[in-house]
Amino acid sequence: MKSVFLSKGAVVLSLGLAGGVAATGAAAQENNARFYGFFNLIGTSTDDGFQTNTKLVDNSNAPSRIGLWWENPVGAGTLKFNFETAMGLRGSSSLSMTNQDPDFVNYSRTSLRKVDFSWGGDFGTIYAGQGSMAADGMTGADDSGTGYISTSAVADVSGGYTFRMTGSGTPGPTVGAVFSDFDGGRLGRIRYDSPTFGPGFSVGASVGENILVSGNDDINYDLALRFSQDNGAMKYDARLGGLWVDGRNGNADNSAVVGSFSVLNVSTGLNGKIGAGWRDNSGLGSNYVYTKLGVRRDWWQAGETRLSADFFWGNDSVLAGDDGFTWGLQATQVIENANAELYLAYRQHSYDQPGASFEDVGAWAFGGRWFW
Repeated sequence: MKSVFLSKGAVVLSLGLAGGVAATGAAAQENNARFYGFFNLIGTSTDDGFQTNTKLVDNSNAPSRIGLWWENPVGAGTLKFNFETAMGLRGSSSLSMTNQDPDFVNYSRTSLRKVDFSWGGDFGTIYAGQGSMAADGMTGADDSGTGYISTSAVADVSGGYTFRMTGSGTPGPTVGAVFSDFDGGRLGRIRYDSPTFGPGFSVGASVGENILVSGNDDINYDLALRFSQDNGAMKYDARLGGLWVDGRNGNADNSAVVGSFSVLNVSTGLNGKIGAGWRDNSGLGSNYVYTKLGVRRDWWQAGETRLSADFFWGNDSVLAGDDGFTWGLQATQVIENANAELYLAYRQHSYDQPGASFEDVGAWAFGGRWFW
């Protein structure tokens, strides 16, 4: 059955041409264009109970990137174009004990993040192109300020490493397979977001396909509900999404429900988050709960200091009856005059299967982000 979307090659080519046209227009109208980006390099040291691997890598929590925003009033709304690409640097989630030293630069078309047109106004916003699905970020309600070094996607620092069986060292599942937050992603899609209504609600929907990966013709659908409110003393953020995948070419259908809620007390800097998700993947009903507690204070003249601790409990992630648990500590120091943040974080992962035990995987991360 032919996909309802254009062939991947044709879509990538057409989006690239459109991006070139928009970028040319932006150059001609400099006041309407804004370039941005950041480097986000970290050192990681991961111990699986048998070996330790230490490397300088790109931070997969938020890969180093460059991008362009262009906008111009059109009719009853504003037309915007967003181009964004990762730099293709060796990512922290790509390392493992069997792949300790991949190429430091390995740019491919999957490094492309956004080639996205949108038109928005009082009627809402319509999107077309490579970009975020409506349910992308449903797990991302987080006011801790440590989100560039730790999110509910806890495997971003060491997801490629395997748990190794106690005693024998036999490789088991990867950290990334055990700890997944089921969040939405970026695809070639059509999306609509409503205007804000009531005390701070909005809804969105999208349909898309992974146009950057050859042979993946799965059709993805999602719905999203968001709530945001800031009364000066307290900030609230809540998100809930449903995702459905219509598997093609022999791939199985799957579905997921994910959500998160965060709160920040502005005067004290105390903040908290809770997130949860459930996914049905080929009959395996995986689920998890994630929570983070933190504080943000101006202890130093250089900028805000942010501290947090987070915890993730997952069940039935690889096979029925298994359990995964991870906890982490994070510190971020803002350096305002340098447009930079410095990080230090530690995470411990544990995993059990019925009838089998595995060594814990511990991971340090230290580095920073410089942005413009």
